[in-house]
Amino acid sequence: MSITEQHNADDTVVTGPVPVLDLADGHLHVSTRRGVTLVEIDGGLDDDLARRLVPLLRSSAAEAAALILDLDQTTLLDQTALEAVCTVVSGLEVDRCVVAGRISGRLVLDRWGIPDRFVVFSSVADALQARAFLESGYGTGWSTGRDLHS
Repeated sequence: MSITEQHNADDTVVTGPVPVLDLADGHLHVSTRRGVTLVEIDGGLDDDLARRLVPLLRSSAAEAAALILDLDQTTLLDQTALEAVCTVVSGLEVDRCVVAGRISGRLVLDRWGIPDRFVVFSSVADALQARAFLESGYGTGWSTGRDLHS
């Protein structure tokens, strides 16, 4: 098990064993930043990795008040695999969004219809800032265009 320490003023410092799960060619990292559960997937996301991630994602996000699915280090290999992960996240009764910083990743997400279900930010910092703006009384936070017109 790895040990993760984050020392930004608004972040939770995690010491000791943390949920970093080695999954063949990928990892699932779970941490908390500014009261938001941050789920990071790195590696190639295919059906095999998604099959192993889904139960872990369900259990690690069960207590989340809000969740960021960070795909910035993920190689999106299979639409079905991403749909399996997004279905779990969509099923949570929490505010949620997706982060994808690379333009190639954002193009794939767009082609696969992910922005119809999630707001997609280019960085975790941008997602956290949007949430802070909403809590301060301005901005749309993590609402999609569809949410705003409902």
